Amino acid sequence: MLGEKVFLRPFERTDITDDYLDWVNDPELNAYILATGFPVNYDRAVAYYENSQAPSAVYFAVCDIETGTHIGNARLSLIDWINRVATYGRIVGHQDYKRKGYGTDALIQLLRFGFHQLGINRIWSSAVEENFRSLGSNDKVGMVREGQLREYVYANGKFHDTIVLAMLRKDFDRIHGGPDEWAARDAEARKKFRNKLAAKK
Repeated sequence: MLGEKVFLRPFERTDITDDYLDWVNDPELNAYILATGFPVNYDRAVAYYENSQAPSAVYFAVCDIETGTHIGNARLSLIDWINRVATYGRIVGHQDYKRKGYGTDALIQLLRFGFHQLGINRIWSSAVEENFRSLGSNDKVGMVREGQLREYVYANGKFHDTIVLAMLRKDFDRIHGGPDEWAARDAEARKKFRNKLAAKK
């Protein structure tokens, strides 16, 4: 999946490096992530990877389109094939790529994969209401704030409300384009990508 700033490729076990472990244990990055709060070692990271496989999940490495550098991760999970619903998560862990639109581009490509490749109809997530960067990125993409869960997360010594966010396939197509429009964009993006690779040889 080629975006403007990133491309998504399948996450591999070999992506679980020391840098990856630094990301998932970064206190700033994880301050409001909806997780257990326990430290992640190599074995726990491998177990997470192994539990993020089809048919219940799809796990991607987020890479800089210019350099191929692995900068973050994105995942669709809890895929309900009957009701065509899934939840998502994504992080940009590499310090050089934070707050520069890479996470937003990754989310668009993740949603596109879910809607156009998997046939999902509704993709949702949630964010702690104080996580302004995550909420802002979701707003840019067009996720709808559907509700609020009171005191749903315990972090930094207190309970926090979370905001439920979701997008439907029809809303994605209206905002970002349907499969035919993306096909034309993809052809141009692949051409530019091949030219960049050729220029580096």
